[in-house]
Amino acid sequence: MSATLQSPDDLIARFGGSARAALATVANGTGYFAVTPQAPYDASLSTADQAAQLFAKAEARLTEIGSSKAEMLFVVILLKDIGVVASFNEVWDVWVADVAPPARACFQAELANPDMKVELIVIARCASAA
Repeated sequence: MSATLQSPDDLIARFGGSARAALATVANGTGYFAVTPQAPYDASLSTADQAAQLFAKAEARLTEIGSSKAEMLFVVILLKDIGVVASFNEVWDVWVADVAPPARACFQAELANPDMKVELIVIARCASAA
C-alpha cells in the first residue's frame, strides 16, 4: 500500500505578507509570527507605548490564525534597551493577567529600524490543534 505524499505547501498555511515574508504561518496546529510596532515607527513613544501597539496587533494576528492570547505557548521579547525591562514587564503583566502566561524569553537586540524599541515573536496553539 502506498501513501500519497502532500507537498509542504499543503501542510503550511501562510497568512498575508509579501514576497519577502508571510505575516504568519501555521503548521501542525501551531502558529508562528512576529509583531512590530505600528509603522511608521514613532521614536517618541516609550517602550511601554510601543508594547501596547504590539499587544493589540498580536491579539488581532492570533485571531486571524485561529488562536487567542490564552493559547500562546512561547513569546520572544526583543528590546532595544534591556534597561527598560521593568517598565515592559509592567505592561506585559497587565496584558497577560487574564490568561495563564506563556513561557517567554527576553533579549536585548539591535532591531531593524532605530525607531523600534520592542518586537515580539509569538508561537501559539491554533484551533486546528484542539
